[in-house]
Amino acid sequence: MKFKKILLIFFVFSMTLYSQEKNASIWMVSSKHEAAVHPLKHRSSTPQEFKIYTLNLDLLKSRLANAPERELSHGDSNVIVSFPMVNGKLENFKVFKSSIMEDELQAQHPEIQTYAAQGIDDPTATMRFSITNFGLHAMTLSGKHVANYIDPYTENQQFYIIYGRDSVLNDPLNDFICETDSGYEVNSSNTSNLSTNRNDTNDQTLRTYRLALSCNAEYGNLFAGSGTDAQKKANILAQMVSTMNRVNEVYERDLAIHLNIIANNTAIIYYGDTSADPWSGEYNNTTQTVIDNIIGNANYDIGHNFNTSGGGNAGCIGCVCQTGSKGSGYTGRADPTGDAFDIDYVAHEMGHQFGGYHTMNTCSRSGSGQTEVEPASGSSIMGYAGICTANVQGNSDAHFNYVNIRDISSNIQTGVSTCAAQTGLSNVPPVANAGSNYTIPKSTAYVLEGSATDVDGMASLTYNWSQNDPEQSPSGDYPASTNTVGPMYRSIFPTSSPKRYLPKFSDVLSGNLTPTWEVTPSVSRFMEFAFTVRDNDVNGGQTDADLMTVNVNANAGPFAVTSQMVNEIWNTGETKTITWDVAGTTGNSINASNVNIYLVDDAANILATLASNIANDGNETVSVPNITTDFARVMVKPTNNIFYAINAATIGVNSNPQTCTGVCPSEGNTAYATSTTLVNFNTINNATAKENGAYSDFTNLSTTVDISSNYDLTVNVNTDGNYMVVTKAWIDWNQDCDFDDPGEEYDLGSAANVTSGATSNSPLTITVPSGAATGQTVLRVSSKYTSSTTVTYPASCDTGFDGEVEDYSVIVNDPTNTIYDNLLNESLNAYQNNTILQIETANGSNIKNVSIYDVLGKVLLTNQNINSSEASLDISAIKSGTLVFINTEIENGSIKTNKLIIR
Repeated sequence: MKFKKILLIFFVFSMTLYSQEKNASIWMVSSKHEAAVHPLKHRSSTPQEFKIYTLNLDLLKSRLANAPERELSHGDSNVIVSFPMVNGKLENFKVFKSSIMEDELQAQHPEIQTYAAQGIDDPTATMRFSITNFGLHAMTLSGKHVANYIDPYTENQQFYIIYGRDSVLNDPLNDFICETDSGYEVNSSNTSNLSTNRNDTNDQTLRTYRLALSCNAEYGNLFAGSGTDAQKKANILAQMVSTMNRVNEVYERDLAIHLNIIANNTAIIYYGDTSADPWSGEYNNTTQTVIDNIIGNANYDIGHNFNTSGGGNAGCIGCVCQTGSKGSGYTGRADPTGDAFDIDYVAHEMGHQFGGYHTMNTCSRSGSGQTEVEPASGSSIMGYAGICTANVQGNSDAHFNYVNIRDISSNIQTGVSTCAAQTGLSNVPPVANAGSNYTIPKSTAYVLEGSATDVDGMASLTYNWSQNDPEQSPSGDYPASTNTVGPMYRSIFPTSSPKRYLPKFSDVLSGNLTPTWEVTPSVSRFMEFAFTVRDNDVNGGQTDADLMTVNVNANAGPFAVTSQMVNEIWNTGETKTITWDVAGTTGNSINASNVNIYLVDDAANILATLASNIANDGNETVSVPNITTDFARVMVKPTNNIFYAINAATIGVNSNPQTCTGVCPSEGNTAYATSTTLVNFNTINNATAKENGAYSDFTNLSTTVDISSNYDLTVNVNTDGNYMVVTKAWIDWNQDCDFDDPGEEYDLGSAANVTSGATSNSPLTITVPSGAATGQTVLRVSSKYTSSTTVTYPASCDTGFDGEVEDYSVIVNDPTNTIYDNLLNESLNAYQNNTILQIETANGSNIKNVSIYDVLGKVLLTNQNINSSEASLDISAIKSGTLVFINTEIENGSIKTNKLIIR
């Protein structure tokens, strides 16, 4: 018995420790001010926007101890870890061990671990991260947000920086020059194969190549640190692993290529005397010789060198597996760390080795003649982002262009680089459909929309539209609307939407159809577009692509909406006339005989359909729909084509909400003492004796609740002896003056033989519905005598029963209408209480002035010199249903803007 007790105690203790560890936080939000007391990690550039977190690295390692090997897991893992994103959210990932070193080398270096992860909250997200003596380094690629990076922020590896790729400024060390195409002839046995075949990453095979990764002493000295020779080489290897882990993420996702560092790789790692290593300024031939002599031609598939030279040269194109050239690649940079080195340079040069050509159209144009499809510098991995006179952006996005996936896949599947160890994947590739070819009018916006299927599921798919016209731009670096050949549209990162608006919809909203890197043609020409679909499988991605063409006919267009040229407010039920310039679009091989007319928001989401399948005749009268919005535009779009036009100004729409004088009357009778004796709901705490009347109006008592939040309702009753009383409550959430809608009735249960006892379901948790109308509404509580054998509940409008009815006021607040000022740590609430607008500051700061405007900027009401933390404004003169903007000036000089729809 004692032994069993000991076992039980030990079990409980163990489970308690497990629970504590499981619920402990790996990540804690911090700030750069807290981190500043520690020496900061050197960075070649600091992002403009970032988050700082502290990391419990020991706890993370303990969580990862049970992560399954990816190759043995069949795609499933019960190790779930959260990682912070730059948007401030923690996202969950399934984590797998995934070494990028051969087994013998991995066994020698257990302190160097690499992992692959698949998003759970965001199935389009993949992550690779490494944990070494240099800390945690992680890269997340997603179709829903920019590439997300996590790196050590302080030398002690306690604080970490989380940032997005778009926050990294052009690197001041970005003097990189890729000399691959000008320095070496293309492998002649591979040229025709690369340029004519159209392959995708679609043969359900993960290809593992043996990587011999050397470095010169200049590179090695940056990371060697102190210790024995083995320890110094381990430090250098750790940095190499950090780089190659990031490279592997892109190669696995886009190409199903995995690079494994060879078992005896430390034999080609150099440090110390820089004059004693084999390199003296020439890298291609020397690297090839060093690797062949030390590693042996038969013992590796691809060779590369890291150095600090500030340049790169693959030594060949499409030469992996080829004796005499496969080990000649190198990448150098003065600061060989971070994404600029890993993605812009290493992934780029190795991309050449696998068969990828340059994609930039004009800056050092040096592709295959069929790959220069990105304007100016380009922005994908095989472009020159950040190192041209005309840069699309400062650094490369972590993805391969369609033309590179096409050429590299062709090379590794049927070309000269087929020596990989192949692992079959159960992952079935997606099937892409770019849709039909179209003819559109000149100087007119359009939207490409593809579709895809995937038997493994659609949630993880991402989509990418890219122009596929490699001819040299007649206008030089910058696309011009008069160009009849060459690229007009920049490459973009894969997204979770199969649509691409050309140009971006935000530019169309501002009336700009020719932004610098997305220029709408004003002349007749053909354009080809590739629609690439990725499935983002953590075990090895599969892709599919499809092509379509857009023919611009300059005899038609511009197609344009000519009405609603200035800001307007529409009211539900009114009629409005929409006009547009047909501009020859019913003929000229466009043949758009019918159009749809929509109201859309600032992201092109359809708010309402104003007219369907009507004649494309340039004029239509429509009825304003029953919606409320502060921002809408009219969109006219053919039913059988991809082009569209929107009006030039903002439209606000006011609905006409139902008006009512109050909820239905309800009351019991006073013959007995049956009554409600306590109502407790949020801040309402009202205890009463039996009232003189059978109805009690307590609407002067109110409480404020937030949409989507939970609150407990407790009701006590007097049963007037040994009898049963049942209680129900109702809240008119949609404020339509009745309690008949789903979700508005609540059962508080029963009580028996009490003078003031809680009903059986008290406290009852009530969740404020997400669609609840903001402002003041009614809470009704009704308690009624019932036979215990045949229970009869009160109805919301009952009269004459043995019991009592009480009404209270509930004020519904939308917390998303709370304005936050991060610098001032100030918050402001604004809500409507009948005809009074109530404004409050959360920390007690005084309000100076308040002004209320409509969507056209007209001042509707002002209240000045308030000098209090609360302000009450009479808004009875403002029409119900009007959308207003409330500008509140705080005593510190800051001005907050809030939106509210007047009820």
